[in-house]
Formats: sequence, structure tokens, C-alpha cells
Amino acid sequence: MSSVQHITRTGQFLARVSSVESLSPRMRRITLASPEIATQNWSLASDIAVVLAGEDGREVRRRYTVRSVDGDRLVLDAVLHGHGPGSSWAAMIAAGDTVSFFGPRGGIPVADAAWLLALTDESGLPAIAALAQALGDRQLRVLAEIQDRDEVYPLPANASVSWLPRGDQPAGSTAVLEAALDSVEPGPGTGYAYLLGESRAVVALRESLTRFGLSRSDVYAKGYWNLNSRPAR
Repeated sequence: MSSVQHITRTGQFLARVSSVESLSPRMRRITLASPEIATQNWSLASDIAVVLAGEDGREVRRRYTVRSVDGDRLVLDAVLHGHGPGSSWAAMIAAGDTVSFFGPRGGIPVADAAWLLALTDESGLPAIAALAQALGDRQLRVLAEIQDRDEVYPLPANASVSWLPRGDQPAGSTAVLEAALDSVEPGPGTGYAYLLGESRAVVALRESLTRFGLSRSDVYAKGYWNLNSRPAR
């Protein structure tokens, strides 16, 4: 009898953890396996909500971006930010464990534009990696804020990335990415930008992108975490 089963018809699943590996000191790759994964329509960089137990024992959910799907296997890359049920789960999960999750939800568009720019912190790196892979030979300019050089993340070869260690700068500030925008030289034609990270930083940086002639409709912006509640990914 299979230990992996579909729970309901509402998008809730049980999956087995087939493997776990460390991509960096603060990023773990978790591969989930379930026959029902192959039956779903997975949009690019869609989300799943993993069901966890909070500190008080009550059910909580933490959303994670789907890095990739291959048949009955789904890959998540989870940031270890040092506290909370999501970080604890990602740090302790092991092959053979069972995971309950809901999904999929949302996704990221592949823009038809002459040049593409992405700004992100660690929380958005899996989505940016999935996007770059979907672009094929098209180039993606990436400004990626990370804690330090140990947190460099594997991106496809068509991503021209500037790794931006924040050092003593607090996570969730706009300072590192804002300064890096001065190095961006947009190409000819229309552009499109992807902006992922702390919610209020995303709002502020979106306004900064107007210097490149990008309107609100030319920017995909998504807040992945809130500074007051800390990252949930």
C-alpha cells in the first residue's frame, strides 16, 4: 500500500519527502513526491501552503514557491531565517517525512519585452530561478540581495546576476537594491521588471523603477514576507 495519498478534492495533498539538501547555510532544497503532483496544472513559480504546527500546537500554514515540478516530484527551496514554524520545519525536515500541503496557487508571468530586470532578496530567488529557466536563451538581468557570499544561489546561465551582500544592513531595507539600480543600463525597446521581497520594500522599489520608463503595468511585484512578522519562507 502506498504511503502517499490524495486527501481531498480541494487541493490538499500528502506527500513524502524524497530528499533534502543544503544549497547554502541558509537555503535547503526539499523534494516532495506524490502521484497526484503529476495530475496538477503547475503554473510557473506557483505557491503551495505547507501545513505546520505553531508554537501553541495550532495549525499554521507557510507558503513556499515551487522551484520546479517533474512528474510526481516537486522541489521547494526554503530559506532558514532562524525562527518561527516555517524555518524550524525546513531545518528539521528529513527524507521519509510526510508533508501536508495545499495548492497550487498563483504564478509568475513570462513577459514579452525587449529587456528583463529582476530585483529580489533570498525569498524570491527560487521564483527568479524558475523564471530564468523558462526564458530559455532570453537574458534576465538580476540584482540579488543576500546575507553574505555564502548564500549565492544556483541560477541558470541566462541570468546575469549581481550578488549584493547586505552585511550589516538589516533585511527588508531598500538600501542595497536601491543603490544597485544605479548600475543598471536598460536596453533598447520596452522593458519589464520583476520585484520580489519584503512587502514594503517592494512598494518603495517599484517607484524607483520609473527611472527606466517602467509603468506599474510593466512591473510584476510581489511581497513574500513582512518585516514586522519576519519571513515566512
